[in-house]
Amino acid sequence: MSHYLSSLGLVSLLICLQITVSEAKLNKDIKDVVITRGLRHTNQDQQIVAKAIERANLFLEERKIRLSPSWSNVIKNNSADDDVSVYLVEKRGDDTTTPAWVPKDCHCVFVNPKFLASWAANNSKGIGRMSIDREYFLTYILLHEVGHISKHTSAKVFDESTMNLLNIDKTKEKANEEDADKFAAELLRKYSRQSHVNSASLEANWVISELSKLSWNMQAFRTLDEFGAFALGKPSVYFDNGYSHPNLAWRILKVNYLIQQTEATQALLNSFEEARQRGANPEPLYNYRE
Repeated sequence: MSHYLSSLGLVSLLICLQITVSEAKLNKDIKDVVITRGLRHTNQDQQIVAKAIERANLFLEERKIRLSPSWSNVIKNNSADDDVSVYLVEKRGDDTTTPAWVPKDCHCVFVNPKFLASWAANNSKGIGRMSIDREYFLTYILLHEVGHISKHTSAKVFDESTMNLLNIDKTKEKANEEDADKFAAELLRKYSRQSHVNSASLEANWVISELSKLSWNMQAFRTLDEFGAFALGKPSVYFDNGYSHPNLAWRILKVNYLIQQTEATQALLNSFEEARQRGANPEPLYNYRE
């Protein structure tokens, strides 16, 4: 009889432990900033993202902000109040339209490595294009996202329902994106122009080189794939695709100008903006009556 009671007690204890573990897991999921936003954690490209984080931190040291990979126990045990956790996430389905963002009411950055890899590959394809290194480009993206955090603006995620609304209107959301771009550009310009060469200055120039490659690829797309778009100011090429973000090609040209501040980068930016105006005020290229 006592043996039976002991066995029954053991079974009851195991059941209680199982319930406790299940409740703990449920509570953890409820507090998880990724799961509560309908996303999932992923381990894809941890090494690439970790290197991008390490590089970005070289430029953020004086700002007293540090990016921390959420998956690293070493970082977690030594985290500070000004640490910004970086989470690797994925969405259910294929409707993601941005590689990284700052979610609302969270002192953190979400990175979608699957979309980033696909985006970098697509923007490296075609005649006259150069391969985009997503590790270096992600470094710039992380600096941009820290710009949002520094200026207390959440990054607006592209909404599929508002895509294909071509416009050149000014909005608060677009201004927030431009401010975050300026934050990143100022850091890269500062470190790339240091009089003494060190790891930070070298890495800054590598990131700037990646931005120049992306700008080149986008110029190749407009010139070769969209021949004639420049003369017309074709809206699908030169306008903003929605009301939350400015045209990416324009943003990269603007960032390159903010970093380099040369006549060449200014001329490229001006040329793009003139094409936008042609698209907004279409006129016949030729007067057939003359």
